[in-house]
Amino acid sequence: MKIPTPVITLIVGLALAVSLLVSSMSAVSAKKAALAEASANTGANTGTAAPASAQPTTAGASAATGQSPSAAPSPSSSAGFVIPPQANYVGEVQGDLGSVAIVVHNTFAVAYFCNGKTQEAWFKGTPQDGKLSMTGKGNATLTANYALGHARGTVTVDGIAHVFSIIAVHRPSGLYQSIADVRGATVKAGWIVLANGTQVGSMMPDANAANPSSQTAPKLDISSRTAQYEGTTIVATPIDGETGSGF
Repeated sequence: MKIPTPVITLIVGLALAVSLLVSSMSAVSAKKAALAEASANTGANTGTAAPASAQPTTAGASAATGQSPSAAPSPSSSAGFVIPPQANYVGEVQGDLGSVAIVVHNTFAVAYFCNGKTQEAWFKGTPQDGKLSMTGKGNATLTANYALGHARGTVTVDGIAHVFSIIAVHRPSGLYQSIADVRGATVKAGWIVLANGTQVGSMMPDANAANPSSQTAPKLDISSRTAQYEGTTIVATPIDGETGSGF
């Protein structure tokens, strides 16, 4: 039986249409699969699988700076505290009951408290991470935290505790000391010159005595760094954390 040409043409056309439809559906399926795979890879690489709010703060900061979490600044640095290796701090204790000076030079520190009369004490110690814990004669103690521009703490002399908050200064303000021989006796004096130029000083007329007593030190001439005591000129030396003088 001979099939008419129009029928043959129709059959061929339908077969071609079916083939094109199948090819189109296969292409669409392949494209969808590729897009799904690409989306999955992108999410894995960028970490979008977890909400941004769930990421730790340190991780966010590390990503922004290009640093690992271990490279984050220390608490003191992040708080803005700078600890200078050399500095001079002076000021009055609370209640105007005396003055205190703290001098830091690298790994050494010297401190002095006096009330310009009968109370005084010298301290030596080792600074550590902006902290000081110092002792002096007669169970005197001084503890302090210091940073750029200020020092705060407590000094205890003769059983009396004094709280202080003092500031950093530059010469001629600061701490001065004199050890001199006057008429066969060792005279030891200390002066604290405040930021406004006011000075307070105490001295021991016989520092080598069994129980040395203190009294008001003579006025210190800042320009010549000298003072007059019983007709003798005594010379003062600055204890300066910035230069290391007096250490």
